[in-house]
Amino acid sequence: MNEKINSFSVLTEQEAQKVRSTVCELKEFWIERNPDMPFYTLGAASYIDAAKDRQDYCCMAKNYNAILRDRLGWLYERLADKLAQFLKAPVSYRHELALPGFHVYLACKLFERAIASIHCDSQYNLVNWESPDETDFNNPISFTLAISLPKFGGGLNVWNLHYPEIIQISDADFVQLVKSRIKSYYPYQIGQIILHSGHTVHQIAPAKNIQPDDERITLQGHALFSQGRWQIYW
Repeated sequence: MNEKINSFSVLTEQEAQKVRSTVCELKEFWIERNPDMPFYTLGAASYIDAAKDRQDYCCMAKNYNAILRDRLGWLYERLADKLAQFLKAPVSYRHELALPGFHVYLACKLFERAIASIHCDSQYNLVNWESPDETDFNNPISFTLAISLPKFGGGLNVWNLHYPEIIQISDADFVQLVKSRIKSYYPYQIGQIILHSGHTVHQIAPAKNIQPDDERITLQGHALFSQGRWQIYW
């Protein structure tokens, strides 16, 4: 996977609204992720849950996958088909890992600040892979599918900085390196995926002029090429 930021359509606006309605109907299953801000996930997230306890993450994944497949099975079929077309390779879900799940941000002025982490994605280190010798850990992909956006939009900040450059440097040196590199902004569009190498340094961009009824709902996922196919998880 190259370092280019790619975008392509997965859902119509009407279909995205259908997904949004389902996510809201499942509000009782939202997981509060920050006691000080209205940030939730619907689904198990390896970067949070596997980082705490791998076994608990797998249990959560099993429970949430059943709910998500039952209510949004058509979405996961569509997503796999679109990714396979774009990647020109077979795509499957790692069923013992979490399905791509949802970030849910409700209206809060704190989200106008640059509080999201600047990072590369390396969640694959937190979960088990059946055949590590047949898995490409050097070229992961990450993607975001916008379901609902604030009135003034949302997007992704990306720097021309990559994982091999930062893997062994201090936090202070990382901050300085980020400041020295070009930052680009990629706006989300409802129903479209933004897909990139998880090894490109990136950040959820701060929101602009948040309105009282704003919300930001996105489907999040990652994949590695393993055993001849892209295997998707969250």
